[in-house]
Amino acid sequence: MSDSTATIAADGAQSQIRRLVLTTQAVFFASLAWCYSMEHGPQTSIDGISYYGVHLRTLPVLLVGYLVAAFGLWRTADYVRSAEVSPVAWWGLRIVALSLVALLLTPYDRGPVLNWSHMTIGVAGALCQLAISRRLLDVRWTARSVAGFAVQLTGGLVAAASLPNWHFPYLLLGEIVYQVGFGWCLVEWTYAVGDLDDPKWSPMER
Repeated sequence: MSDSTATIAADGAQSQIRRLVLTTQAVFFASLAWCYSMEHGPQTSIDGISYYGVHLRTLPVLLVGYLVAAFGLWRTADYVRSAEVSPVAWWGLRIVALSLVALLLTPYDRGPVLNWSHMTIGVAGALCQLAISRRLLDVRWTARSVAGFAVQLTGGLVAAASLPNWHFPYLLLGEIVYQVGFGWCLVEWTYAVGDLDDPKWSPMER
């Protein structure tokens, strides 16, 4: 295969995975918006996104958003791994994908054990997301990448300041801003990935 053909094939794979990221992230945020339209009282601000995962009215909507997002993250991890860009990124993406499912399986309102499990999984997933975005800056230091990381970090600080008993009830806002920043960085990862070792491989067909 000629260099030009290989480049075209690699660009095609990048376009495919970028569309996948944009589509799955759009579904994720649409599910959050739908949940928010149904429930947006003071308790949601205190409990954050997890509130929508323990109430029957919003659980099915959040379930769809989480599972679609997890699928997108897992496929993106396959793509990043194939390009041999960063083990931190593809391992982290898989952990985050699994954490979304685990969060649904550990409702925080069903006793202290599940509550602590839910919080531990949530914090671990958030730290993985932060590590993925921070690693992005090592391979793609651009105004867009820095801005995405800054948005994510800002959301993380707001969420951290909204922990229980801190009397700063903005956990939902902080988490949503954090996820916007992470989604932004996720899209930037699709630009950061260089040519695939095997340009004929398409992550959408594997």
